[in-house]
Amino acid sequence: MAAKNNVVQMPNTKEFPFGGLTLQLRLDGKSIINIEKRLDEGIMGLFIKKQGEVKLPPANSLLIVLQGANKTSGVTDKVIMDAFEKYIDEGHTTMDLFGDINEFLDESGFFGEKKADSEVTGGESLDQEPEAGSLL
Repeated sequence: MAAKNNVVQMPNTKEFPFGGLTLQLRLDGKSIINIEKRLDEGIMGLFIKKQGEVKLPPANSLLIVLQGANKTSGVTDKVIMDAFEKYIDEGHTTMDLFGDINEFLDESGFFGEKKADSEVTGGESLDQEPEAGSLL
């Protein structure tokens, strides 16, 4: 049975085309808890080893993040798996999926809010500018 693409209009929701589906992704507190429960680790643990090294998470973990953040009704694990097969058949790679999910997490504020340089420094440069008449 094919999933229905029932769109849930919620703030901070990202439309995510994936293997013939159009998912509505939103990372809220409940989603984070459900994702981490299924992963049996924190979401950050997907990307960083205990030694602090960056790692590429396995595809099934990436699909758990997609399923946990998805707000489109009727999309089961089997539907996500079928869409993943189609996604790969379309010429995408697990690295593409990793990049898309990383971008989604970043846009959702999971990695923290980004501040523009002018906000951080109040418009002041942290680099020392040479004084007039200085040779350095």
